[in-house]
Amino acid sequence: MSLRISLAAVTGSAILLGGLFWQGSVPSASLKTPMDFGAVGDGTTDDTDAMQRAIDATQNGGSLYFPGGHKYLVRSLHATGEVHWLGPGGSWLNDRAADGAVIIQGNDAKEDLLTLTNAAYSNISGLAFDGNKLNQKRPLNGIRMVNCEFTRCDNIYVTSCSGSGILLENVNTVQTSDEIDFVDCYSVLNGQDGVRFDFTGPGGVFAPGDCEIIGGHYDFNTGAGIALHVSSYTSINGANILSNHAAGISAQYCTGLNIANNMVRNNGRQGIVLGSGPAFTNCNNCSIAGNQVHLNSRSGVGQFSNIDVGYGTAHTRLIGNYCGDVNASASDPVSSAYGIWLHDGVTGNLVVGNTCPKEDHVKGGIFAEPGTTFTASSNLGIADSASSDSETLPTTGREIGFIVAAPGSTTWIGLTGTMGGTVRLPKPSGLLAGQTILFKDEGGNAGHAPITISGSGAQIDGASSARLNANFGSLRIRYDGSAWWRW
Repeated sequence: MSLRISLAAVTGSAILLGGLFWQGSVPSASLKTPMDFGAVGDGTTDDTDAMQRAIDATQNGGSLYFPGGHKYLVRSLHATGEVHWLGPGGSWLNDRAADGAVIIQGNDAKEDLLTLTNAAYSNISGLAFDGNKLNQKRPLNGIRMVNCEFTRCDNIYVTSCSGSGILLENVNTVQTSDEIDFVDCYSVLNGQDGVRFDFTGPGGVFAPGDCEIIGGHYDFNTGAGIALHVSSYTSINGANILSNHAAGISAQYCTGLNIANNMVRNNGRQGIVLGSGPAFTNCNNCSIAGNQVHLNSRSGVGQFSNIDVGYGTAHTRLIGNYCGDVNASASDPVSSAYGIWLHDGVTGNLVVGNTCPKEDHVKGGIFAEPGTTFTASSNLGIADSASSDSETLPTTGREIGFIVAAPGSTTWIGLTGTMGGTVRLPKPSGLLAGQTILFKDEGGNAGHAPITISGSGAQIDGASSARLNANFGSLRIRYDGSAWWRW
């Protein structure tokens, strides 16, 4: 009779007694290990055949325990059914073999390090995977999942792969790479992306989705930290995504993403980008909230922004993000072009409560190109100091919002579009005395397409609104606690 345990059972009831992990009344010593199938685990002996025998014997009905202090040298491994792998964890950032278990790919391998195909309900915990990228001649992935469902990885460390650290793929079958969770995992120093969701088959019906990336580190990869190429309803929450050569988080052709509470810092291109410029692509109904996104665009100073929302993106919410480049100096220059950049064609979006210090950026805090439509309120695009600030909004012939100013400072609003329309001031309940705003028709067409400044319930010189109706004209107004007045 084979013993079959789940990761939840192990982590939920395992107790360390006398150096042995116990699962209920069964010690881990009674679980099968790679050594039971002939593996040596010394880092120099080729353990491929022994490890493959262990997988074949335990998938779909057994569990495999990897004792600490061993390195398993393999060419490539394959599982075609449910696997349950449990390792000891380890001091990943120090010596990964001192107390952990590491699977290392041999030189000049021909296939990915570990491929899981149709391996639904699998779990892998407490193991390290080393792709040995300096000795590979082609891009090889660390862990590749094809048509896997309801699979979970906890506390795994994937590093030094010549391709991506973790790759999810689908082909058009009824089983998809859905409901996959990565909890407190590391995918670092890989030759392509840290994690990549990729759809390669025709039709796009079964793209990876309903997945979660919770916590962990996705750092120092040559590509993006996390790249989602066709995914739906995936969540990235509480992760550290640092110092990747491309973007921190990159999403293309995605819907329903929830990107929240992440630290996205020091990446070479954008911090978070929906679409990848200059040919931006569609992402819809996504939420980007509560992220710390700063010091990005390191490889192209001023070319990319901390958060870029690309052409065709619709009904996306940007709420409560911090998008600033802190600690800028002569030796550590300002990098990102803007805190948030809404590109031409972005429609129906909500921009609320974001903090984008303008003086921390090359060009401005928040920038919306002509052709965008959005509602914006309670954003702080103001400078950290008492100096004045400037932001840019398009006029599109519709009513649009604007960046709220802080009391006691002057906010300069450049109106770049040429179609006129209405700029809506905040409601009086959200205003304090001393707020001053200067509007400038930078589009140069207000004489032909006037711009209306709506008081949103507050009077402007005794009227409900004011107008800019001269080409390149300007309008300066100040709130005294009850009404706006021209100055």
